[in-house]
Formats: sequence, structure tokens, C-alpha cells
Amino acid sequence: MPPGSSPAQPAVGDRVVIRYRLGDDAPADWRDAPNPPVADGPSQSDITGILRERTDDAYVIERDGRLHRLPVTAISSVRLLSRRVVRNSEIREVERALMLAAPAAERDEIDGWLLNAPGDDAGHVRSGVAAPIDFGSTSAGLPGAVAWLTVRGLPARVMLAERLLRPSALGAAIGVDAAYEVLIGPEPTGPTPTGDWSLIADRVAAATVSTADDPARDAWRARGFELHHTCRLLTL
Repeated sequence: MPPGSSPAQPAVGDRVVIRYRLGDDAPADWRDAPNPPVADGPSQSDITGILRERTDDAYVIERDGRLHRLPVTAISSVRLLSRRVVRNSEIREVERALMLAAPAAERDEIDGWLLNAPGDDAGHVRSGVAAPIDFGSTSAGLPGAVAWLTVRGLPARVMLAERLLRPSALGAAIGVDAAYEVLIGPEPTGPTPTGDWSLIADRVAAATVSTADDPARDAWRARGFELHHTCRLLTL
């Protein structure tokens, strides 16, 4: 994982998959086939469901209407999932809408990469970035995108949505790596939590929130927003 990045901790109500070590204090393996043992400890299993409670001692997961308690000491990994299965085409649609909604003095598209030059709100997370959006866009379009930014005196920054392109495919050293969640929910009214948000459809909004800002992540979820996908802002 690039320097500076860290996986977001799930919030109550998130869908997760948890890998855990089997034992007397953990749920039994739910699979019919036995799980092969590992060399340095007990066998492991996993559980996918909705996080209903999280404490320093245990996670409580709801799966198929039943609650399962997993002690923290038995957990080997936690992965945050979207609340429903999201297709890559949906990620592209949302990322395109967010790039086009971001304040920009100038826009362009090169080899399936969208590019924004900063507008009136230069602090917007998608101002002054390149993003591979189209189906089939690859790292081959990166040199042209970087050149476009460089000519305008901008750093080479890439907004990379999960599953669309791997950071390793960029073939360059990563200097900065900031992680974000993209949450989808109803059009907000009144003051909003920290994070950039834009309308992406009639009365539907998407908010981009730093994974390091737990109060903002919780506040958006309290407004009915759910995780759609995650992304990284990379400086090459």
C-alpha cells in the first residue's frame, strides 16, 4: 500500500466482510467444506454482513437476520463494502458526474481521462486533477493527462476510483496518497457535514469524504448516505 494510505474503519450500519480465526470465542465456520488450517494458528473463516455494533472488544455483525459477535482478538482483517453490489459502469457514471460538477476553469478529455483545471473553488477535491473514467481507459492515457496539467502549471494529481485502475498500473512513484469515500444519498438541505458534494441525478447527491474524517463519515451516514465506492487522490 502506498505511503500515507490506510483503510477506513467501518461505521455502524456499513456492510463489511471480516476474516477471523476460528476458536471457542468466535462463531463456527459456516461453510460445509472444512477450511484448511494455517501453519501458525487455528483455521480461519469469514463473515459478510451489516455492522451493528463496534467496541474496543468486539464487532457485532448481522447476517441473514442473526447477530454474530466477533471478538477483536480473533479478527485478522476487516474490509468495508458498499451496501449493495456496485458495477464498474456505475462507478464510472458517478465519477464522471462528480468530475463534471466540480468547479473548473477549464475541462478536457484525453484518451478516456477527464481533466479539470481549478476554478473558483480551488480547494475542491476534484479541481486540478485527472481521472480515468471511460471504459477501457488505461495508464497509456496518463502521459497526455500529465502533460495537460503541467502546461497549466498544475501538479500531476490523479483521482483514482477503486476497481477502475490499480495505482501500480500508473508506473510512477506515488508522493501523496489520500483516501476518500464516495457516499450516495438524498439531496441534502441546510448545512452539510465536511466533504464535497454534488447532485448526480434528480434529488440524488454524492458526497466525497476523507476516510480519515470519522465525524464527517458518521454525519453523512446519519443523513441516509451509503457507501458507493472508494477512491484515492494521488500525486505523482
